[in-house]
Amino acid sequence: MKIAIRAAAAVSLAAACLAGLPAPAHADSYTFTSTVNPILKDGSYYSADPAPLVVDDRLFIYTGHDQAGPTTNDFIMNEWGAFTTTDVESGQWTHHPSLMRPEAVFAWATPGRAYAGQVVEGVDGRFYWYVPINERDSPASDKFAIGVAVSDSPTGPWTDHAGGPLVSQRVPTANTIHNIDPTILVDGGRVFLWWGSFGNLRMLELAADMKTPVTTQRTVTGLTGFFEAAWAFKRGSTYYLAYAGNNAGPASQCTPANYHACIAYATATTPEGPWTYRGTMLRPVSSTTSHPGILEFDGRWYIAYHTADAAGGNHFRRSVAIDPVEWDDSQNPPRMKLVTPTPVKGRDLTPRANIAQEAKAAVSNEPVPTQYWIKSLNDEIVRPNPLPPDMWGTWTGSNPPQQWAQYTWDQPMRISGSQIDFWNDSAQGSGVGVAAPAGWKIQYWNLATGQWADVPGASGYPTGTQGFQNTDFDPVTTTQVRATFTASTNGSTYSAVAVEEWKILAAQPADVTPPAIRVEVGERELPATVPVVFGGETLRVPVFWDAVTAGQVAAPGTFPVGGTVLGYAAGRVTAQVTVLSPEGAEGDVTKPTLTLTPSGSAGTGGWWRSAVRVRADGVDDTGGRMTIETRVDDAAPVVTGDTRVADATVTGEGSHTVTATATDRAGNVSDPASLTVKIDSVAPVSVGTLNANRTVKVLASDLTSGVAAIEYAVGAGPWTPLAGGVVTPPDTNKHTVSYRSTDRAGNVETAKTVVIPADLSAPLNGNIAPIATPTASYTAGWNSLTALNDNADPASPSQAQIWGTWSGTRPATQWTQYEWSRPVRIVRSELKFWRDSNQGTGDGVAQPDGWVLQYWDGEWKDVPGPSGYGTSTTAFNSVDFTPVTTSRVRATIRANGNGVTHSAVAITEWRVFAQEPAPAELPVTVTVTPRCLAGKAYVAVQARNDHDAAVDLTVETAHGTKTFTGVAPGANAYQSFATRAVSIPAGSVTVTATDGETTSAHAKDHSALSCT
Repeated sequence: MKIAIRAAAAVSLAAACLAGLPAPAHADSYTFTSTVNPILKDGSYYSADPAPLVVDDRLFIYTGHDQAGPTTNDFIMNEWGAFTTTDVESGQWTHHPSLMRPEAVFAWATPGRAYAGQVVEGVDGRFYWYVPINERDSPASDKFAIGVAVSDSPTGPWTDHAGGPLVSQRVPTANTIHNIDPTILVDGGRVFLWWGSFGNLRMLELAADMKTPVTTQRTVTGLTGFFEAAWAFKRGSTYYLAYAGNNAGPASQCTPANYHACIAYATATTPEGPWTYRGTMLRPVSSTTSHPGILEFDGRWYIAYHTADAAGGNHFRRSVAIDPVEWDDSQNPPRMKLVTPTPVKGRDLTPRANIAQEAKAAVSNEPVPTQYWIKSLNDEIVRPNPLPPDMWGTWTGSNPPQQWAQYTWDQPMRISGSQIDFWNDSAQGSGVGVAAPAGWKIQYWNLATGQWADVPGASGYPTGTQGFQNTDFDPVTTTQVRATFTASTNGSTYSAVAVEEWKILAAQPADVTPPAIRVEVGERELPATVPVVFGGETLRVPVFWDAVTAGQVAAPGTFPVGGTVLGYAAGRVTAQVTVLSPEGAEGDVTKPTLTLTPSGSAGTGGWWRSAVRVRADGVDDTGGRMTIETRVDDAAPVVTGDTRVADATVTGEGSHTVTATATDRAGNVSDPASLTVKIDSVAPVSVGTLNANRTVKVLASDLTSGVAAIEYAVGAGPWTPLAGGVVTPPDTNKHTVSYRSTDRAGNVETAKTVVIPADLSAPLNGNIAPIATPTASYTAGWNSLTALNDNADPASPSQAQIWGTWSGTRPATQWTQYEWSRPVRIVRSELKFWRDSNQGTGDGVAQPDGWVLQYWDGEWKDVPGPSGYGTSTTAFNSVDFTPVTTSRVRATIRANGNGVTHSAVAITEWRVFAQEPAPAELPVTVTVTPRCLAGKAYVAVQARNDHDAAVDLTVETAHGTKTFTGVAPGANAYQSFATRAVSIPAGSVTVTATDGETTSAHAKDHSALSCT
């Protein structure tokens, strides 16, 4: 999925309060009890952007009100309210659902967009509410401003304190940022204001009147990954700035997905900074946005934040939660410990056939693009109108023809079905955006052959994007299952694939009856698997038991325990547990038995494609626990006492040996167990080199298991084994060659590509843009530079089918350029603009004021004699000009503006037309005569120059080459080529003529000859 950041800016994915349906200006307050987060969790009222304040002995948490519908992806926020309590732990809360609405207090405000604000007690003892407001009559491109209301009471009524914006894109000095999310600190009579979003944080100091700036606004730096939602506070002599961080990536301390945010923080010794980043104190929550409010109340520190965890909640229906903050005062400055949100979510023990939630997910496009989240594949959450982190996806703007997703379980599972939920924003066959795949299939890891195989008897592979697509198949036992997706294509480019959820359904046994369980006194850990019979096959299937209490195992006896068997949908199971005394080893002479079981991502040929966990399972005839010793290679042994299982983790490429022994309480030692583990987790590496003759040489290497195969695909063609290591293009056109290698362990390299340029040796005529290399002054991340010359002109293009320049800073001119590998003679150009905003707005993408076409002649020059430059966004704008010969051409576009800012520009397709005459041919008459001399065969060649000027002639045969320079008009060049053979087969002779400017080749066949 690709969501244009510009569009996100308009609604501010950073702000946080929603509103939708009108509500009374001061709805009645009411009291309720809630000791579990979120504070109000029944879905009757959604709250966001908490801003806590302590007044006397009462905690106020001011919030915005989320009023979006269940499928509305926008912040609908019309008012602010508050929760109050005198004792957080008691859970006694009073809710004030509507304390202030922007249009009711601020005459210059529009209704709605009641985003994150903060209430503070002013120098004069009154209460001041700083809030972001959408300014009704502002001419700015972003109309958000910061206003302040005042009241003698923390619950109002409120009045406008300043009579206009404190901060906007116009006051107190001009800026171009998103002016929301104010946070205030009153410190010893001084007042400091911070605000901003989308990575821009500003601050200034206010006078004691809480509204008059006494400094100029300045940019705050030092906040790694700052996105929005700053919260300033002081503890002791240290100043803290907490904020929503968004420096996404696979190695990020904050978040792997850029639509989610963590709460990070920085410290300083003064409010003005400099600020030093200190790390993350709250990891991403269930809502995409995150917003902190941190303070001390009743001797404890707390953080208020919001989540999507209330009934019916989602990213735009959030609810406020509160948890304690712990400090590490041994550090200087004191460190905020990582907050664990409560309640801690446990495993869902509802019986169901789906087993994907217990699998480890892997995908072909790791690291996954940061707008997606791999954990969404099997989190069992499907939203009615998802955002990118609610799915796994592959969109990058340059999508390969195939992708896959894979699940791995630690033990064999019996499976018989799949349910998959695809997402799309483009149609199949468009070759752009995200589309349902053209086709897909499910494969399983065949434990007998050590190979991937198609699941047998598949009912079909539907590709709908409305709900789960079901596939049933004959039951198979496996540890791995993979879905391979063939991307939808328009013949030249591929759409991406996105999956919201992929369930794997377990085959259902006739019955599951857990065996009796024996534990020792004090032992609360029960067996992790139970035997499940499928016909003639018995598998050890994971089981999740209810928690065993200390009292249940305090003394010998029996008790029942309930559990959920993974994938068993018929209901929960019950086992009888017998508690044994740990004594009674006297007379035991039977040694325990030990089994080593590896788990990980199995590869081919006995290799593993991941780190491997080897579980040592001990069984003693007395039912007691034992001591298990494990060792990996020559490392020191690891001894685990009073246990039934011990795990050894094997890492590192190559072959390893795991050994283990078990000793029971009587001292009996098991026979040693040993297991060889071969790991190759690194895909091979191949390199494709474009040769001068337009072929591609591919070489591959693998350091561990070795290269098994190399494959290639030309354009949208099928993957084909590469024989001889060289890819030859099928014709003279431009082609994209994909190639990849596979090692003997089964690791498949992520496909790479190399572009074979078109053969430009012949004259070029018509649109030659598709064989050019495009560049541009700037390209927005959700648009595509290659859309300029993809030879497509869709009626309603997606963002990936447009070249566009929208960004926070938009210059007055932008340009795009084509370059060819040799000079070409061009005579005409045409392009079509695209818009989503009107002229004069200075925002969005608007029809430009004009453009000019230039060509490269040692410097950029305007094309001569242009017919005119149109700016239509509905038809191609053609310009004819006096022909020029050049290797580069550029369109420079003048953006439309409002006098202050400029709109962006965009083009759906840009064509350039060439007109090159065929070269004149140099006339030559060629005569070839095979003949015999002294029993040997010769080839005699005569070439007569029929041109009106001297030429150079080169005669090429299978038996030699001869060049003649300066052959006069009408003169002959003659050469007899000896073969040293008694016979020659039929063949051909080529004579090439050149006069320094024009070159012509003339071929002449000859017959076979035998001289015997």
